[in-house]
Amino acid sequence: MSRSIQLLCSTGVFSRYPDLTGYKAIVKYGPLLDADGFEVMFYPSWYSRIEEIADELRRTGLRFPAMHTEKNIGTALGQPDPVEREHGVRLLAENCRLASLLGCRILVLHLWNWPELDDNLDNNLSLLDRCYDIALSNGIELALESIPGRHFDPLTNLHRALERDARCHFGLDTEFLANYDQLEQVFETPWLWQDDRTHHVHIKDSNGQPFVDGKRRYLHPGEGDIDFAGFFSRLKQRGFTGNLSLESPAITIDGEVHLDQLHDSLNFIRRYLW
Repeated sequence: MSRSIQLLCSTGVFSRYPDLTGYKAIVKYGPLLDADGFEVMFYPSWYSRIEEIADELRRTGLRFPAMHTEKNIGTALGQPDPVEREHGVRLLAENCRLASLLGCRILVLHLWNWPELDDNLDNNLSLLDRCYDIALSNGIELALESIPGRHFDPLTNLHRALERDARCHFGLDTEFLANYDQLEQVFETPWLWQDDRTHHVHIKDSNGQPFVDGKRRYLHPGEGDIDFAGFFSRLKQRGFTGNLSLESPAITIDGEVHLDQLHDSLNFIRRYLW
């Protein structure tokens, strides 16, 4: 898939599950941010309102090159009950429907998910071909994200998926890879780059402590230990073309959005674009 570098902003930066998941936040904050487009975060409450959401988001005039699938898909795909796994496939199809209506070209999937993670990855992999059939029938590239695993590291699990289905494409996450000391390894892993497989990268920083006092903590680029100058330089050397998507939330416990922080983070990434 031929493309140029695009700076995206995930709509997850100004939303939060389960209390702040309305699509109206995209309408409100999207036009205020200087990005080439947005990666739409799909939430469980959206399934019954797909056409309505698509209509309202299209009216904004914003671009939506990518969507992040609803995370319960991976949970369902890993269940021992085949009926629940089939439910996961149907959920993916609904996500593809919204992505198609919005003109998304990439759909990012947690093939496995919390809390089970990769406990039952063989179950998830058993339906991978169906997932790719559905995405491709909608003209969408399905990108498996490098999320954490309990039994194996992110790259090992992604390679297991590639062994199951040669059509696999991938989405990298800087924080998750850094937490497994794999941020350098990705550039020495040929199969990630062969056949133009990797077009999407989530940008978050890391200091090795994703949880503080039992609560999830996200860092914006420049707040942690990742050498982004080196990372982006190596991405360029690898010939990466695609999306760099800011995924660090800027929302307070009271639901206030720190727009200045989002502007700063987008500008931070923009300095390294090529």
